Amino acid sequence: MTLTDLTEWIKCDSCSAQALYLTKGTSGDLYFCGHHRNKYSKTLDSWAFEIVELDRKEEIPLIEKEEING
Repeated sequence: MTLTDLTEWIKCDSCSAQALYLTKGTSGDLYFCGHHRNKYSKTLDSWAFEIVELDRKEEIPLIEKEEING
C-alpha cells in the first residue's frame, strides 16, 4: 500500500459516495463510504482481516485569485 492508495479519491463499492474505508478480505478488497461501512459492519468485521481508514475527505476546490479577478 502506498501513500497514493490512502489519498486518491475512490468510489464506494455500494454507492457513488467517496470511500473512506478499505476492507481487505481473503477473497479481495472492498471500498466503503462511512454509511455502508456502518451498515455492513458486523459482516465486514467477521469477513475482513484488515480494515483501513483512508483518512481522506472530499475537498472543495479553491479558486485561485487570478480566476476571481479575471
